[in-house]
Order: sequence, then structure tokens, then C-alpha cells
Amino acid sequence: MTSKESATEALHTSGYRLTMQRQLVWDTLRHSKKHISADDILGSVRRQYPRFNLATIYRSLEVLEELGLVKETRIRDRAYYELAEEGTDHYHLVCDQCGSTLHIEGDHMVPVLHHITDEHQFMVSNADLVVHGRCARCQAKAAGAR
Repeated sequence: MTSKESATEALHTSGYRLTMQRQLVWDTLRHSKKHISADDILGSVRRQYPRFNLATIYRSLEVLEELGLVKETRIRDRAYYELAEEGTDHYHLVCDQCGSTLHIEGDHMVPVLHHITDEHQFMVSNADLVVHGRCARCQAKAAGAR
């Protein structure tokens, strides 16, 4: 099943339709190589549809997120979006100095998530980890300035 078919099916099952607006938001996220903001989505969509507005983007994102098709990550008080694909957890290292974000993929957090489930009887449905610090480049700059 293609991602468009899975989106259409999830929307239909929940009583929604895959409108042109939702399709455009979905396609923009699907073709993005990174997390993108609602403003980024709007910029991309407006190249074809200049009258598209930010409220429409947010409404589409809200529905897609509610259905578990899209995932929001907050970094530095800003929301970024990506497709929520099963088994693709990743974590973010954010440099507080330059703002760069490094994505770490893998199952490094699995033992922690199992601990949460086993020791606290808390069923984890989703994990979003953002770690703040200073990247190697900024550390090197700071060391060179001394």
C-alpha cells in the first residue's frame, strides 16, 4: 500500500476525506528530507496555489496529526512536522549556540521505554526526545577563541 493509500484509508476510516488541501500538505511532508514548519509547508504549497493560507495548513496538520499520520516536534518553541512512520523513532540534538539540529536514529531509547512501561505501568505510544547542548563545531570555535 502506498503512503497516499494509507493516508486516504486512515482519513476515510475516521470520517474524513483526503481533500486537495490535505493532499498538498501530505505531499509536501512526504517529499521533505527533514522536519519542516507550517510556514515552510505554506511556502512550498503557495508556489502552485498562491491563495493558500496558514490557517488551512494548520487545520490539515491537526487532522493528520490526530490520525497519527503526522508527528509534531517542538524545537526552540517552534513546531516542526514530519510523517509519523512506524518504527522510525529518532531523536534530536539541538545546538543552543548555532541552532543546528542533528538527528539520531536507532533504538537507543528502547531500554528506557521498556523501563517506563515495566516500572511505571505507563504504556508509551510515542517518544520525542530533544537534547540541548553545544555542537562539535561550536565547541571547536569556543576552544579556538581562547
